[in-house]
Amino acid sequence: MRKCKIVCVLMLCLFTHQIKAQVTAVKGIVTSSEDKLPLIGATVKIKDTGNGVITDLDGAYTLEVKPTDKLLIIEYVGMKPVEAKIPADGLLNVVLQPSTISLDEVVVTGYGNFSKSSFTGSANTLRADLLKNVPVMSVEQKLQGMTSGVSITSGSGQPGGNQSIRIRGMGSFNASQEPLFVIDGVPVSSGSLSSGSSAEASYMNNAKTNVMSTLNPADIENITVIKDAAAASLYGSRAANGVILITTKQGAVGRTQVTFRANGGFSDAAVSFRPTLNGEQRRELIYEGLLHSAIDQGMDSPQTYADSQINTYAGIPEIGYTDWRKELFRKATHQSYEASVSGGNDKTTFYSSLGFNRQEGLVENSSLDRYSARLNVVQKVGKRGEVGANVMFSQINQEMNEERTSSINPFFVVAVNGTPSFPVRDASGNYVGSYPGSTVNPLRDIRTDYNRSRITRMFSTGYGSIELIKGLKLKEVLSYDYSIQKDARYWNPLSGAGAKSGSDAQTAKGFIEYGRLTSSTSLNFLRTFAHKHQIDALIAYELEDYQTDNAVGDKSKLPSDILVEPDNAAVLNSFTSNTQASRMISYLSRINYNYDERYYVAGSFRRDGSSRLPMENRWGNFWSVSGMWHLSNESFMEPLKKVLSDVKFRASYGVNGNQPGAFYGFMGLYGYGQNYMGAAGSYETTQANNGLRWEKNYNLNLGVDIALLGRIFMSLEYYNRDTKDLLYNRPTSATTGFLNYLGNLGQLNNKGFEFELRTVNFAGTDFNWTTVLNMSHNRNKIVTLDGQMDQSIAGSWFIRKVGLPFNTFYVKEFAGVSPETGKALYYLNTINEQGEYDRTVTDNAGKAQAIPYKSVDPKVSGGLTNILSYKWLDLSMTFTYSLGGYSFDKTGMYNETDGSNESNRNLPLYALNRWQQPGDVTNVPRFVIGQPAGPQNSSRYIHSTDHIRLKNLTFGVTLPHTWVRKAMIEKARFYFSGSNLLTWAKWNQYDPEVPVSGEVFCETPPMRTFSFGVEVTF
Repeated sequence: MRKCKIVCVLMLCLFTHQIKAQVTAVKGIVTSSEDKLPLIGATVKIKDTGNGVITDLDGAYTLEVKPTDKLLIIEYVGMKPVEAKIPADGLLNVVLQPSTISLDEVVVTGYGNFSKSSFTGSANTLRADLLKNVPVMSVEQKLQGMTSGVSITSGSGQPGGNQSIRIRGMGSFNASQEPLFVIDGVPVSSGSLSSGSSAEASYMNNAKTNVMSTLNPADIENITVIKDAAAASLYGSRAANGVILITTKQGAVGRTQVTFRANGGFSDAAVSFRPTLNGEQRRELIYEGLLHSAIDQGMDSPQTYADSQINTYAGIPEIGYTDWRKELFRKATHQSYEASVSGGNDKTTFYSSLGFNRQEGLVENSSLDRYSARLNVVQKVGKRGEVGANVMFSQINQEMNEERTSSINPFFVVAVNGTPSFPVRDASGNYVGSYPGSTVNPLRDIRTDYNRSRITRMFSTGYGSIELIKGLKLKEVLSYDYSIQKDARYWNPLSGAGAKSGSDAQTAKGFIEYGRLTSSTSLNFLRTFAHKHQIDALIAYELEDYQTDNAVGDKSKLPSDILVEPDNAAVLNSFTSNTQASRMISYLSRINYNYDERYYVAGSFRRDGSSRLPMENRWGNFWSVSGMWHLSNESFMEPLKKVLSDVKFRASYGVNGNQPGAFYGFMGLYGYGQNYMGAAGSYETTQANNGLRWEKNYNLNLGVDIALLGRIFMSLEYYNRDTKDLLYNRPTSATTGFLNYLGNLGQLNNKGFEFELRTVNFAGTDFNWTTVLNMSHNRNKIVTLDGQMDQSIAGSWFIRKVGLPFNTFYVKEFAGVSPETGKALYYLNTINEQGEYDRTVTDNAGKAQAIPYKSVDPKVSGGLTNILSYKWLDLSMTFTYSLGGYSFDKTGMYNETDGSNESNRNLPLYALNRWQQPGDVTNVPRFVIGQPAGPQNSSRYIHSTDHIRLKNLTFGVTLPHTWVRKAMIEKARFYFSGSNLLTWAKWNQYDPEVPVSGEVFCETPPMRTFSFGVEVTF
């Protein structure tokens, strides 16, 4: 018995000792490999149970564990998660590495999220760290140079100006060529809301007002660009030109974080805007032109004639020559303030933000203010349910300077109309009429006139989901996107505004209201069977209801320049209004199959019914099939894994489409509102076409992705895109009472390749360096027109010809200048007996034949980005480039006619290179005042758009945590950021980033911006 008691006591002691030896808590500190600073709010949890804690202000944590717990998972936003064994001594310090570029980034498609390694289509995802601190007002501008296959241009550099985006070339003649924007899974309105009425604020303005400027770029988590049919076909008739998916920031489980950002800076033109001659240089050249004119007319004393006429064309104002650049341009400023709060727990997460941004344009009457607010909330409901809401409110106030051919377009004045001999003020400082015989004064008018737009936007999305059984989820999404744009315009009585008529002041007001209601009900099934077979299937029903309402009125005869409200005016000049609506109903399905993460097959089908098409053709079917072989996951590739980290081959083919932009384009319509003998009169406005069909895109994509050594990632893609049944305003006989009607014709093809190279050059504890290079080539051509004709002349210098790019110039080919006579020379380009162009040179432009010449589209374009960090310092820069494209300079028809039109106009700086005596070799002809002008459709006005540009650069300094922790600051960073800082262009008279049409005039040029900012997180 006594022996038994002794044994029991010994066993009890051993058991007690064993209990004391078991770990009951794990402690440690979580830090970042980038700056060695503690990470506040990192999650440390037990792998099997999910129980966890959050690190404190020192990055420290203490977590109770049980003897059965084996592994911990440590996570932090923007860092790679770490899985670690629980140590015997209970001490575990963890260093987290930043998320590096890899083939396994998440691709957000709007109908499910996929890892890049399992995605069978063509898509690029840009994370927030690649997009931050780029000082722009519109999200589209952040994409420039950041992804292959995407071209972004603008018709104007004014703040908030509308952007033109082309994904893999242009895909339509008359229908929209813009991609579909999707925010948090919901399609939204984009582009300009303007209807084109002459009474609108933006009528004489190329920029219009971009509704996407209402979105605060600081709220964006990532952007995904979908380029092929594999995912785009799920969006059916709206995805013909690609899809841009924007995911906004969400809250994360952990400690609540408060972030404040502020920045400010200044801007000027990215390149010197159309350099011109100063007063003395112009006077000398005008005098020379007068001499040559007198000589050519055989006058007895050319010098006497020139002396008598010079002050008529190039006089010296009483207060000296006018520097119009100094008078009209300014150094623009901008400022931005943003605050956000985010956090949450296992049940609820949230993100909220407030923002104010102000950006001035390059002239006084150009600016944009934006006020924005956002709230994103996600709430878990029980074990299977989830509800959420994303709410955005924004208001932008935009003031726009005039563009196009307007006497108060400041850029037209500087380049063409405002010579140094034209005064702004008299000796007493009073404004005077600047142009001979006119009361127009550009400086006075841009200070008194205004063109203003205000957009107020509310975009709200709510959703609820429930997991009915394991792997089967039902989800309902309801969204409403509402925008109202209010325009106000005023022109003073003496104004030279472009659309103004008469000598009375004019005032106008109007509104454009848009509403888009979207409902989506989906059922998603996701399960893995036998550890190797994964099925992801989805079916959905969607409804989209779209309504627009607008009205605008224009009045004159105001009592004063203070009472400028239309209600105060006596005469109604015009009033227009209309209300329109359209609806689309859709059924869609998708299935993805994955076998053992080696073989992937996917398919989708969508059926859209649109009210914009006749009953016979209202429904369209859109589909895609795709597949991928993940070669590196084959067992026979295992020996090569250390070198060939990842390899996969992708292929997809599918159909998506385009619906007409006109809501009632297929209908035969009558219009009212005409005065017929004192009564309301009606008239036919639209010719019916019950055969109108969907425009469809047939898209093939082949791709290969390769990763070497875990550091070098390459992607190469080939695509072929055929657009058939193009929507087009087809010409018809004028005897019908119409000039054209909306119909379908022709076929357009885009094919090309894209290459992307991403390298992790260095990845260490102190120094990191990543490089991203992308390159795109697209070949666009017309395959057929109407089946009968093979070419059509478009405007004065474009041709639409089968076999050639859509934007091909049609001009008389300039052959330089005769060294003997100084006359402009042209190639005849008539067809000789051999069927070839006759390259004989002539100085008679009338004998020369116009020919298809060069194309607007570049041969190669892309970008190069470098991201570097060293301890507390970070540096990123993006270069963009474009090679092989051309533009047509319409300004040349005004100030490059060798004396025909320049007597009261500015002269470009390169006019100094004109021919002066026999033997001179130059491409600028002899200058003669009043001589006949050369042809407007001349290749002389076509210039290369080849360029390389330092698009964005950011340099930041993050203060050491030990310096700021006492102030309860988690992170404090100061930075400099610039855009369009340097430009190397083959033709440097205007900015090489030209409008998408390739036609260049006197638009507001892009701005070069310098910003200085601070970001503080508490």
